[in-house]
Order: sequence, then C-alpha cells, then structure tokens
Amino acid sequence: MRRISLLFLVALFAAIPAFATPTCASGTLASYEALGAGGCTIGGDTVYDVTSLPGTFGNTELASSAVSIAVAGSSTAPELIISVTEGASGSTSLETMFTYDITGAQFNGISTVLSDSEEAGNGAVTNIVNFCEGGSFGPDGVDGCTQPNGGLLTLDSIQNSDSSTFGAVGSLNVTNDFVIDAGGDGDADGGTVTNSFTAAPAVTAATPEPGSAELLGLGLALVGAVRGLRARMGHRGLGWVR
Repeated sequence: MRRISLLFLVALFAAIPAFATPTCASGTLASYEALGAGGCTIGGDTVYDVTSLPGTFGNTELASSAVSIAVAGSSTAPELIISVTEGASGSTSLETMFTYDITGAQFNGISTVLSDSEEAGNGAVTNIVNFCEGGSFGPDGVDGCTQPNGGLLTLDSIQNSDSSTFGAVGSLNVTNDFVIDAGGDGDADGGTVTNSFTAAPAVTAATPEPGSAELLGLGLALVGAVRGLRARMGHRGLGWVR
C-alpha cells in the first residue's frame, strides 16, 4: 500500500507543469519590460529587468510600445535587435533609453551596429551603449557602476559600428540610448540597433580513464559481492550454492 501511495505522488508531481523562463521572442519594449526579473532566454542566456529610463532633457521620449525588440544568435553569441520606425522633423528630437541585464555565459565582448537610418539637413541618428561588467548602473543607467565598464557610440553615416572586448564576466548591465534628432531644421528617420555579445567557450573537464589498479580493485569487489550473494541465498535454502 505504501509503495502504491508513493507511485501516486510521483505521478502527481510529474503532471504539474514547470514554470520555466520563456524563450525571448519578437515584441515591443513594453512587452519585454512586462517580463520583469524573470526575463526570457536566448539559448542558455537570460535577458531580464528591462526598464525604460527618462532619457535626456529636451528630447521627446518614445512610447515603449513604439520600440520593437527581436532576438537572434545563441548562448555564446546572443543578439538584441532594437528597431524604431518613428521619424523626427523640424525641432523634434525623439529618444528611447532603457536598461537591461544579460547573464548566463562568460561574456568577453560587446558590439553594436546602427543601420537603416536616414537624415536630411542637420538631422542625426545616434546610439550610445553603456555597459557595466558584472555589476549594475545606478537609477540613471549611466553612473554608479563600481565594476569595470565602458561605452560604445554609433552615429549614422559617420560611425555605424563600435565594439569592445574585456575579461570574461558572467553578467552585463547594458543601457541603450537611441536618439533621432531633426537638428532644428532637418529630418531624421529611426532605424535599427543590433547589440551583439560574445562569450568565451565553455571548458569541459576531461573524464579520466580508469587505471589498471582501479580496474583490478573493481574486479575484486565484484567477485566478493557475488560470493556474498551466493552465501546468503544458500543460507536461505534457495539452492544457488555451487
């Protein structure tokens, strides 16, 4: 009866679904913010605590629903693809600034690429990426990191990519500041920012082959176990003593 009850409990717990972290999918900045501290996964990495920040004084903050986020890559090369289709004209300057954490692999590099932007007159599209290695920025997403940190800059048509490498760390706090500025008398159209991460390959320890002494010891132990089993069965009258 006890064995039947145990089997019933095992089957019951096996039927309860596990609350696994969801896989990252295409969505908006708002949908990624809604994931909270649980976040979502790209391979074996987790992106979490996505949070909008106020941005720069004088800029118009884009609604988080107007910023699209997609993902690509794998555990050792995850990518976040941030897109804005909004445009600015005249004296308008649009901005989306947000922070997030990524953890899982031993990250040793970060790069960013700005693409699909257009400008006219004094218009400009820029993206700044601040990163904190193994720590966190303060509430403004820029200051307060007590660990090694750095920044990347892209300006459309002048510098469309930037990158940095560093010693392997298990997590990064990243802040994106994406600005679409008409420059007072020009025009500027959004574009796409791709943040890519690289990770050091995992080191797998080799399993040592058993030595001859270990094999001999295992064989002697097996012989002893068989003899003991025969003796017990013979003692119980099971007729297996030879």
